[in-house]
Amino acid sequence: MARVGYGLTPGGSGEWTFVAGRAFLAAVPAGTHPGIVAKLTGLVSEPRITIEALVSLLPLAGEDAVANLVVVVPGDPTDSDGIPVSAVVRGRIAVDVFSVGGSRRFTDRDIRPWLLADFRSVIGLVIGSPLADVVPASRLDSGRTVELGAIAADTLFWSLAALAREDDDTIIRGPAPLPVHAPAPLPVPVPAPLSLADADTVVRPPQAAQDTVIARRRERRERRPAAEAAPLARGTHYGFRLPDGEERRLDAVYFLGRRPRSPRITGGPLPRLVTVTSPTSAVSATHLEIRQEGDTVVVTDLNSTNGTLVNPPRGKIGRSQRLAPGQSLAVAPGTTVDIGDGNIVEVLPASER
Repeated sequence: MARVGYGLTPGGSGEWTFVAGRAFLAAVPAGTHPGIVAKLTGLVSEPRITIEALVSLLPLAGEDAVANLVVVVPGDPTDSDGIPVSAVVRGRIAVDVFSVGGSRRFTDRDIRPWLLADFRSVIGLVIGSPLADVVPASRLDSGRTVELGAIAADTLFWSLAALAREDDDTIIRGPAPLPVHAPAPLPVPVPAPLSLADADTVVRPPQAAQDTVIARRRERRERRPAAEAAPLARGTHYGFRLPDGEERRLDAVYFLGRRPRSPRITGGPLPRLVTVTSPTSAVSATHLEIRQEGDTVVVTDLNSTNGTLVNPPRGKIGRSQRLAPGQSLAVAPGTTVDIGDGNIVEVLPASER
């Protein structure tokens, strides 16, 4: 339940086709194959839908490939500060995410096939060109209200500000919108055959470890600008502790498993392999990847059979999370990762070790 508005730049004709549903938002370039748009609009009344199901409708190769896209799925409220939101972004488009602590811009950072992120305590989003300035939070209720369906516009505004205005409406008719040139809503076309849409859609998360970024929940509820994290000094690395107590420095990519093997094709140095004991074979042969990406530690489930459980640092607010096959997660020092048979890996703070 939120307000969704849209706007056009002066003289603009709508760079994007935005689709607003009860349980999702999507953005694809204007001119995207009408059959793809029809598949998205066919889901606007669904009360629940997964982000994987939405991404599977957007072909990433072939004649009708969607090179630039955003898919957003809000979650259920977890506290009074906002709600969790999952988002996928690809190509030349950006999502500005607003929370009680400020805002941040989410782009794909040239990661392929797309970048997946989960955010907590979100109070608003703006979807549009990555070249545009980040709008102030006061403009989250800007533009004309979007009904369920598709619209051609340059910017989409999503806000929880109108959450309590109308209990029966998923998309709230909020206060009078700012004056903008309003395009007519796009008609919902009859689905047309897609040349390669189903065959070359990438549904599963990519194997690159940086495909998921988690924004940590803020414990304080003051509305103040978010502080920038201090970058790590050159030569500074995080570390991790193995189940046998041995500590390793994250100056390389590591693969952990019962009988770990390097990938056949890699775009960089081969990972270092760490073998763990698994009497019941609960740990897959190549189970977990752990690496340092800039100032962040990222763990990735390497399509394991029994899954990977990530536990937040002791004393920190948060829930344990089971990674889906191929899913990645950015984690904080103190996080423990359980891969089965008592094999628990602990992420260690950064140091010049």
